[in-house]
Amino acid sequence: MPQRGPLQWVDGEGWLVLSGGGDWRRGETDSIDAHILSIANLDRPMAVLLSNGHREEAEAILEHYQALGGPGGEAFVLSQRKEQIFREDDFLSLLSEAGILYLGGDDPSFLIHSLRSSPAIHKIVKGFATLQGLIIVGAGGGAAALGTWIPGDALLDSEVTGLNFVHHTVVMPHFTRIEQIEALRTMIQSYTGALGLGVPEGSALALGPHGEVETWGSGEVTAVVHKEEA
Repeated sequence: MPQRGPLQWVDGEGWLVLSGGGDWRRGETDSIDAHILSIANLDRPMAVLLSNGHREEAEAILEHYQALGGPGGEAFVLSQRKEQIFREDDFLSLLSEAGILYLGGDDPSFLIHSLRSSPAIHKIVKGFATLQGLIIVGAGGGAAALGTWIPGDALLDSEVTGLNFVHHTVVMPHFTRIEQIEALRTMIQSYTGALGLGVPEGSALALGPHGEVETWGSGEVTAVVHKEEA
């Protein structure tokens, strides 16, 4: 698996992009989005999946990428009544062809639970691992979902685990260093060797197939490592 320092992530041909969020309508993520499109196979479609919100918002994100020169695709919003989309042939076929998968929304737990119990996760892993070269973009709650544990009060509950694309890691989006640095340290203190990543809005940490580690956008990513006391 690729590794740079304490960072370890799933081996594959695609990229993982952990975005702290930001208002794309106001251009706050333009630099990140442009970087994504610069490494993507634009002959492949894009899939946008939000863990909550409205379909219009998901479609607007897809249109935003298209306005920047991105490919066509489809947009979806997950809800209790729409978990079946993860089993529908059209959605699974899209994942089999997609060059970019955008995971957003503010409910990472629901996103994780729904993906983990569906055949869609196998399509995502295959697309990332093979020459399909799927780029997985986690924005906001989607970034949190790609870690090993989910930030929040329930972190120490063993059932609150992420998709583990980035190993031994807690990803905290919308990160404000002054207000949240101690919270990030607290979250990882029960896990020896765990890594906490604080990603502010307008910034992203990009992890490439050959060990690339890049910071995109306007801010800096904060990394906190828990080490066992001597």
